[in-house]
Amino acid sequence: MELSPHNTTEVLIVGAGPTGLMMACQLAVHHVSFRIIDKNSSPSQNSGALIVQARTLEIFEQLGIASDAIKEGTIADRIEILYNGKKIAGTSIKDIGRELSQFPFLLMLEQSQTEKLLLKFLKARGCYVERNVQFRKFAEHKNRITTEVIMPDGSRQTIASNYLIGADGSKSAVRNFLNIPFNGKAYSRPIFILDGRAISDFGSGVITFAFSRKSVAGFFPLKDQRWRVDGSFPGKVKKSETLTLETVTKGLQHWNNLNFKLQDIEWFSVSHSQQKYPPTIRIGNCFLAGDSAHVNTPVGAQGMNTGLQDAHNLAWKLAFVLKQNAKPELLDSYSTERLGISKGFARYADAVFRVATNTTNAVSIFRTFILKMFLKRIFPKLEKKEKLRLKFFKSISQIDIHYKPAFGIYEESEKLFLHRTPKPGYRLPYVDFMYDNKNTNSHQILPATRFTLLVFAKELTSEIKSISEKYNLAVVLLKPRPETNSIYTSLGITNTGYYLIRPDMYIGLRSATLKIENLNMYLQQWSESIKPDTNNLNS
Repeated sequence: MELSPHNTTEVLIVGAGPTGLMMACQLAVHHVSFRIIDKNSSPSQNSGALIVQARTLEIFEQLGIASDAIKEGTIADRIEILYNGKKIAGTSIKDIGRELSQFPFLLMLEQSQTEKLLLKFLKARGCYVERNVQFRKFAEHKNRITTEVIMPDGSRQTIASNYLIGADGSKSAVRNFLNIPFNGKAYSRPIFILDGRAISDFGSGVITFAFSRKSVAGFFPLKDQRWRVDGSFPGKVKKSETLTLETVTKGLQHWNNLNFKLQDIEWFSVSHSQQKYPPTIRIGNCFLAGDSAHVNTPVGAQGMNTGLQDAHNLAWKLAFVLKQNAKPELLDSYSTERLGISKGFARYADAVFRVATNTTNAVSIFRTFILKMFLKRIFPKLEKKEKLRLKFFKSISQIDIHYKPAFGIYEESEKLFLHRTPKPGYRLPYVDFMYDNKNTNSHQILPATRFTLLVFAKELTSEIKSISEKYNLAVVLLKPRPETNSIYTSLGITNTGYYLIRPDMYIGLRSATLKIENLNMYLQQWSESIKPDTNNLNS
């Protein structure tokens, strides 16, 4: 079949949920052509994946949409724990991650709003989602993928692309077509999720978790005096019983002895949570991202945020390879870095989820006595101990996710750094400082589409100028002055040195001297030279 120009693109994205939309936004920033298709007729209309973590907001800030996200969402002020309707513990979480991120909080933003923000970003760049388009199959030959889809009118169309991204959810048609197993577990006890208004005594900025021997439920405040409620059913609600909205509206107050009366229900769903992973997230030039690559329980609000980071990680690598600024081997690092990235947190989430949903007598007794006492003790510590609060924030916010350096560490150079300074493979820390007589921070000075060389010195050497031109690096010279002392200290620079930062804000390489041998070797491993991008948004 002869293909029209519209049927030929560099990247085809299957699935227009948050992950697929983020992939499209990132490719648009890098000026990579793409098509994004989705089998559904419209975007999400409900709260869905609710909490947007700090790391995601940092990515939104690169796109220029973080302030809109915060405006549309609700920042959580506190977490409170109720047992049989009585408060037993609580702690403030407003600005819990101060000095660690520009966004030191948990933002409750409905998935429908997240998708609207990303769609608005795409529309402003002349891009759109093709809806009611069904993925059918594809074939790959000589680095060219031809994908057959069914269009809204029922006709078949073939799309040619260099790469295919499967971002089509936990029941991914792309993953199934590739015969990639999706192993893990499905939890036997159902949970419910609903959006709606309610009459209650709960605070407007307070996340409330209520539990008893019978059930556990979470209450999350939304805009316009609305609530998102997640919960488990008590053991007397049999699996064979039809689990309806009426079951919840009649039982919720009784199960947890709450003053919480539901009204005007907008969305109601009953499901069985899963925790599943594939053995691989890449075959040839086809990649999996988001829920097609990992499904976790709702505990900790990690799923959507992990998927958005998948897209952020992969998009710049695809762009560099497509523009012939990097060797195709760079794409191998996507699997190395992102495969199973959420498994560590998932082990903790699994234990919490089992305690929340299990209805056996043993677990009910555990919730009544041991869990109750544990929460009474741990929350006062979380309130008072700054180190514990920061550890909690790092864990849940995803700013502490790190990778094994893709191209190794140069040991001799590493010996000159103190132990607790940020290493290659870690996100560049957030640091406020003055630059060019303006208040800025370590993330704001990074362009979204290029490698950045942060140089700590009085002047640039001729060698650094030469290698920066050869590889089209963005260079930021940070001179030793009182106003830059905070970033010198944070990155462990005592005299001179440099940090090479990837487009996704992760540290690629560092040096405590201005010698460029290691820098040259690092860059040569994935590219002989980088061609200047005349369309670069951040030149």
